[in-house]
Amino acid sequence: MDAGRFEVIFPLLMKWEDTFSIKFDVSGDKRKVFEDGIYYLEGDNGAGKTTFLNILALTAGRISKKSIPGRGTVRFNYLAYNGDGLDPLKAADIREKFFCIYPQKAFFLPVSTRDNYLILNGSDPEKANQFSAHQYPDLLSGGQQQQVLMDIVLDDKKPVWFLDEPLTNLDAERRLYFWNTLRQGYRRAVRTIFFIDHWIGAQIKQETGFKHRDVLKVTLENSQGGKEIEVATRQIDIYECRWPETFFNDQIEKSERE
Repeated sequence: MDAGRFEVIFPLLMKWEDTFSIKFDVSGDKRKVFEDGIYYLEGDNGAGKTTFLNILALTAGRISKKSIPGRGTVRFNYLAYNGDGLDPLKAADIREKFFCIYPQKAFFLPVSTRDNYLILNGSDPEKANQFSAHQYPDLLSGGQQQQVLMDIVLDDKKPVWFLDEPLTNLDAERRLYFWNTLRQGYRRAVRTIFFIDHWIGAQIKQETGFKHRDVLKVTLENSQGGKEIEVATRQIDIYECRWPETFFNDQIEKSERE
């Protein structure tokens, strides 16, 4: 089973209420396959990195034949995002069974950390006991919130992880915890990881285990407020990790030395 296989047909176009659109395109072969590896996305703020991940993770746009209108699509395990076999219930089922989504901003419900786990994940009732039934996440520091978020959303039984700036606000001890969590997940069931982070970006580009794979050309059109259409272009570089285990071990060693 290709549990972590994405096939992307470009150009991808996403629109919001006919006032804002973002288009992703590539040069050359318009068909790209992402599977069994780590993919690091680099680009300026506002380049569309998070939006691209949200499209792959089925958290952006309408899930219907018009979700990515006209040109291009995404297929996860051969199921097209704009095909007849996908509706909001099926999309939710895919997210529940296959995807771990670590958001850029920590989001918690106004209940205890234990209840947050049970509501937002809840796949392992015994694991819930490690969370406090009395302490609320809002009372934790930013770094503590992110560690709780890791424990809630990073389920090593799910094959696809979307990590959007997970290292922000983490000290060396929690970065070590993060890298150990990734290595453990990859040794178990995790197959495909999409990774955005400015903190480690310069280092990744220097890593011999990463190769530059693709350049996404991003076009943004904005006509909000009745103004003339404003067009901006951006670029997202995608790097692929050839030796994930080595990369994780290197990051663990660096965190241990800090």
